[in-house]
Amino acid sequence: MSNFFTSPISRLVLAGFVAAALSGCADQPKPEGHDFRQNHKVQVTNEQVSISIALPQSGTELSPADASRFKRFLRDYVQRGRTAVTVETVQPTVARDVLLSLGLRDNEIFLAPAATVKAPNALLSFTANKAISPECGDWSSSPSLIWDNKPHSNFGCSIQRNTSKMVADPGDFIQAKPTAGGSASRTDADIFTHQSGAPKTRLLDGSGAAITGQ
Repeated sequence: MSNFFTSPISRLVLAGFVAAALSGCADQPKPEGHDFRQNHKVQVTNEQVSISIALPQSGTELSPADASRFKRFLRDYVQRGRTAVTVETVQPTVARDVLLSLGLRDNEIFLAPAATVKAPNALLSFTANKAISPECGDWSSSPSLIWDNKPHSNFGCSIQRNTSKMVADPGDFIQAKPTAGGSASRTDADIFTHQSGAPKTRLLDGSGAAITGQ
């Protein structure tokens, strides 16, 4: 065997070379300004979503117009709601019965203690995540002479903007939901029957009480 591979110094040099080669293959953090996700970051804020419905004089069935509006409201709530649904009404018992029949779970309903809404109306609201899309069109950097291999100032902006417009729950930009075995999409049938499932963790605080947003 060659003396090069048997001498201690040569072994040390060879070990250093292997270590350097392996570190070069490792996933390295990108230098500042090289990650388009940071250059065109999607901002996430909160917004209040609310609708007003007329409670029925008897039974739990809403008018066709209110039923259609509530259906869209509930679909939006399932996707990106972050608090319980606050209900302002002078008919709390009727409102709770109607909402339970339409698909909300009991722990997702918060009846406001004081309400100024006149009967038979009820005001429903919840806090939701909202994505603020980056503005594109920054052509200030050179398209060719980029000595530090930094991406163009407008590179990746359209990807970030389109993603922020399509995401069902902008809260996923902050922290993704745990993966589940079922389909990610929810059908209308799932929405109106999900009341039989387990309480949503996102609607409970550390003690297990509902988060009302009040």
